[in-house]
Amino acid sequence: MLKLGRITFVAWDGEPPPDLVLDDLPSSDRVLAVVEQAFGAYLAEGAVIDRWDGLAPLQSPETGLHLVYVYGHAWLESGEPQAAWRVGDDSIVGGPKELLPSLVPVAGADRTVLVLDCCHAAAFDRFLVQPHVPRLAVYACAAEESAIALVTEQASRLSLALAAELSRASASVDLVRAVAAAAEHLERDGVLHGQSVSYRMTGPAVKLARGSASGQPRRERTVSRVRRMLVTIGVVATGIVVVSGWFYWSHVLVDVDFAGLAAFAQDVQVSVREEDPASNSSEPIADRSVDANRARLWLPASDLVLQVRARYPDGADRALNFHVLLSRGFDPRSKVVKLTLPDAEAVKAHPNMAFVPAVNWYHGREREARTSALPFWIDLRPPTVDGYTPIASRLTSRGELKEENSFILSWRQRSAAIDAVGLSQLRSLGKDLGEIVGVIEASGSSQVAAPGDIVVGTGQLPCATCPAPMTRLEAGLYCASRGMRVPTDLEWELAVRGVDGRVYPWGNRFDDTRANVPGLPQKGEASPHLKPVDAYPNERSPFGLVDTVGNAGDWVVNDSSSFERVYMGATYRFNP
Repeated sequence: MLKLGRITFVAWDGEPPPDLVLDDLPSSDRVLAVVEQAFGAYLAEGAVIDRWDGLAPLQSPETGLHLVYVYGHAWLESGEPQAAWRVGDDSIVGGPKELLPSLVPVAGADRTVLVLDCCHAAAFDRFLVQPHVPRLAVYACAAEESAIALVTEQASRLSLALAAELSRASASVDLVRAVAAAAEHLERDGVLHGQSVSYRMTGPAVKLARGSASGQPRRERTVSRVRRMLVTIGVVATGIVVVSGWFYWSHVLVDVDFAGLAAFAQDVQVSVREEDPASNSSEPIADRSVDANRARLWLPASDLVLQVRARYPDGADRALNFHVLLSRGFDPRSKVVKLTLPDAEAVKAHPNMAFVPAVNWYHGREREARTSALPFWIDLRPPTVDGYTPIASRLTSRGELKEENSFILSWRQRSAAIDAVGLSQLRSLGKDLGEIVGVIEASGSSQVAAPGDIVVGTGQLPCATCPAPMTRLEAGLYCASRGMRVPTDLEWELAVRGVDGRVYPWGNRFDDTRANVPGLPQKGEASPHLKPVDAYPNERSPFGLVDTVGNAGDWVVNDSSSFERVYMGATYRFNP
């Protein structure tokens, strides 16, 4: 077992270059207090805690380990980490070649434990070379990551995690295991992300012993123990207040009213995902079974999607999602958000549809703030060829739709006629003529012109589970036959983009693995063949819609002008 012969605290609190915009950090004095609290119990008798003066190389203690704890700002310059420290009133900027030999001197390197509690900490690893290699090096984050300082707690995230792990130890602690446990704790954190703690071990294990010196009189040990206990109680009480305040500031109580859903459905569950459109990521942070008509959840104030799932008697799918943007703060009026599902009868009446509540949201490229005053239901996925064809036939038999106004029915009629009279060569001729017309159109038009068949029926119908090709007239009749209507462009956009103004249903980055958009064809190029509507399960929008971007476009009613023949979501680079 070993003890710490010295703790040296190194503050990188100099002035960084003025063109860098770095977050404010808690004072180094407050972080040093946390470090002292964490490691003080493992100091040998007579050992000291000091600060680096920024000039002379550190001196290792004659016995025991030397803990060098570095805290402050670091940044990358041409891929190399940089830091700033103070010498008197002067601020000095330097890199690892100037810093590390002073922090890990040759004499005593094998007894040095170096903790780099700064941004881009792991970027220093490749500069720790012989003879300046410490026995244990701990990095607060990866080379490309930022470490996190908790201003409210006046400490760094790593120092608090290490203090928590070391406080659990009794007589001794394996420091490497404590570091690994702290890393795992930070990795599991559902509130703060983006800090990957790692370490490099050289030499035997670092096992620290705690406790007072054996020669200390019993009364002194008792008084010391009581004093530490009182200090610890004060620190814990202060920590509870601080943590409670931080939790209240950074969380919101979400009150979900299920409006009697359990009377109609079974196995009702609510799950919560934290959205990060910038990285196309969505992380689950809560999942709870519901056995009552109301659920209350304390959730991080962030970009969240709450999904209510259930098993329905008709076996149909339904999307009951809430997409919310929650703000941090202490204002009690913003601390409770109430969400109410549609009543059970409405849910029952809308199989295979998604519910979009009345919300505030961001519209268009410029993220214009809008309010959707009324909730609405919208289909989860477009109708397929197999699903729509019998409906088109019924509409025709009732005289509501003429066969020549239906793409699928007219295609079948003309294709059968071509086969009946033996004019199969029309198929290749129609394709060739379509490509010629497409080239001519592309050369003289500023709009998209994709080659197609000159004569309906000479080409090939999409697959049975692909989106059903429809004219605008058909789309309106199809919706009306179900007691519904074509959505407006704003309704479609809200249901597909959600409330946070993301570019695509999945986030802000283009990803051709999530939709039928291979390469986004240039003007004049053929659009990709249609694929089944469920070919891309990862394309679901925040409100649960499938197959909205790429593949076939969706007819909508233009709510902002008199033009009615408008479609959205298809595969064209000129149709954002």
